[in-house]
This record gives sequence, structure tokens and C-alpha cells, in this order.
Amino acid sequence: MQAADVPSYVIAMDSSPHPDVIEFRIEPPGGSNEVPVDVLTQALTGFQHLVLLFAVQAEGRAMRQRLRLPEELRSRYLLRCSPPKPGSFVISARVGDAQAELIPDPRIAEVMGNLQSFTRAAVRSDRDEIIKLVSDSRLRFKMLNGLATLAPAAGSGYRFSFRNSVGNEIPIEETLPARIKGLLNPPAEDEELHTVTGVLDEISFSEHKLTMIYSPRNRSLDCFYKEEIEPMLFENRRDLIQVTGRVVVDEENHPKKIVDVEAIRELDLSPFVLKEVEAPGLRIKFRKPLVIEPRLSESQQLICLEHEPLGIDVFAPTRAEVFEELKEQLVMLWREYAEEEDAALSEPAQKLKAVLLREWEAVRA
Repeated sequence: MQAADVPSYVIAMDSSPHPDVIEFRIEPPGGSNEVPVDVLTQALTGFQHLVLLFAVQAEGRAMRQRLRLPEELRSRYLLRCSPPKPGSFVISARVGDAQAELIPDPRIAEVMGNLQSFTRAAVRSDRDEIIKLVSDSRLRFKMLNGLATLAPAAGSGYRFSFRNSVGNEIPIEETLPARIKGLLNPPAEDEELHTVTGVLDEISFSEHKLTMIYSPRNRSLDCFYKEEIEPMLFENRRDLIQVTGRVVVDEENHPKKIVDVEAIRELDLSPFVLKEVEAPGLRIKFRKPLVIEPRLSESQQLICLEHEPLGIDVFAPTRAEVFEELKEQLVMLWREYAEEEDAALSEPAQKLKAVLLREWEAVRA
């Protein structure tokens, strides 16, 4: 299927060259003709949240613990959608009220321009440009986390992108949260971070503390977070959550508490859907999307992916990490089997090679 034939859902904010209009594209995995409501909601609410964060910067307001703007400002930067056009998957919308203002508000133009420049810098992992664009560290932290939340879940198979009517398209891919994690945490610090999965039990906003039940020891685990993390709690008030931070362990190497929490997210066990995998000098395309259902390990601390026909068996604490493990193993399969001479392979290995050559296609970069 050619790229032009892939169905996509477009949240388009007008077609005229105005800075207050934008086009947000959602490409479902496997050429699907449908997008789940929660994916569409994620795109719209996530983008609205980002617009309001950049409005805080443009309006010269201080970043508080929670995003609170007067109703007048919220109305000015409100994402407004029109009914879908007949026979299409296009939702027309724009930032602000076009009926109230015939000429785009210059403040909205500034917000949308900064949002796009910031996103492009995040996609490039350009830390210096990000700091130059947003000097307020607390606001910058929230913007980066907002972008990470807006991205498709690792392994979901979805592709997002957006552009305004006069700019080039900006991809928001599954790998963006991992790149943003590197921007939030320098490598030297990142090595100390661990992720623990458990059942959210209690939240104390006054103490900046949440309590989760750690299944392997049926233990209540206190997690202490900075106030900047608090919005994540409102977004992830579900049973099973994952908390990433610096972990204090007991004598048996089980966590006792988590200090300096860096991230809180829900446990996502939706299917992994892959249409292609990239590696240095190589891109592998699957003639039919590869779909793998994840499961939790017995300890509930690892996400596991298994695919018996291909001999895939990978696991990691988080969805993003196990996605990277999966991609590495797929590339290894191609290089060790599909590219190997038959004479060097056993009979079972030759059968696997035949399957790979039939169902996969390699494109050299």
C-alpha cells in the first residue's frame, strides 16, 4: 500500500494561511478505517493543553502548581472544532474565535509559532534550542511532558503529525517520549532511575506523596514527588500505575520507597502493532502488520512480549523499553537469518528465513 493510500484522520484547522490554524493527522495502524475515541480524545485534549502552556509563556504569567488561567484567556486560546465534513475524516477547527476576530490575534500567532518551534526542537533533541525558547524550567518541564503525553503509545502503530497552514509537517512518533526522557534527565542521572508497577492506593497532595501496593511483597510503598509531577496524578488515577524515580531498596533488593519521582503513568497493555522497523542503514517493512499482545510477568514488574513462530521473547519494566527490545530482536532476526546464506543455516533456520523473506521486506537506507 502506498503512503497516499493509508487512511488517516485529520484534525484540520482551516486551509487558509493563518497562524492560528493547524492540521493534526492521525494514521491508524494496518490501514484501519477507524480511530478509537480515546486516541482522538488524546490528540485533541493533549494539543489543547500544550496551547494553554504556551499561552502562559506568551502572556507573561508565572507557572503555578496547576494550570489555571482566567476564563478570558482560556477562551482566547480555546481549540474550536466544527462538525466533520461530509464524506471525509476531517474535523475543521482553529485556536481562538474566528467570528469574534476577523484578523488573527498576534498573541495567538506567537503561541502557535513558539509551540511549533519548541516541538521541532524536541523532535531533534535540541536541548539548547529548547532552553532558548522556554527559559522557565518548570514551564519547560510541563511542556516536554505534555508533548510526551501527546505522542502515540510505544508499539501502538499509530502515527501522529501536525503543521500549521504555512509550515512543514512535524512528526510526533512513538519514539518521541524516549527522546524527551533524555532531555528531562541527563544520562548520568538517568542510570539511577527505576520503574515500579503497583496499585495506586492513596494520594496525599499536602505531603506530595502517593502510596502504591507493591505486589511481590504485598507492601505499601511510599512515593515522594515534586509538585511539578502532580498533573500526572490527575491524568493517571487508575488501578495499576508505573512510577519512575530513585528507588530505595531493602536487603533483598525490593523497593521500600521511591524518592524524587520523575514520571507517573498508567500501565498500558494494549497490543503492539508494527508496520516497519528502522536500524542504521536498514528499514524493515512488514507486508502485514506484526501484532503482539503484551502480558504482565507474575511479579507484575515486567511487560512481556512473546511470538512463538518467530521465537520472540522480550521483557522490560516499561512499554517504551520493551518496545526498543522488540525492535532490536526483529532487526537481529533479519540480519542473522534473512541475510545469511542457506548453507550456514540449519533446516529450521532455513524455514524461518523463508518466512521472513515472504512476510518482510528490507529497504537499504
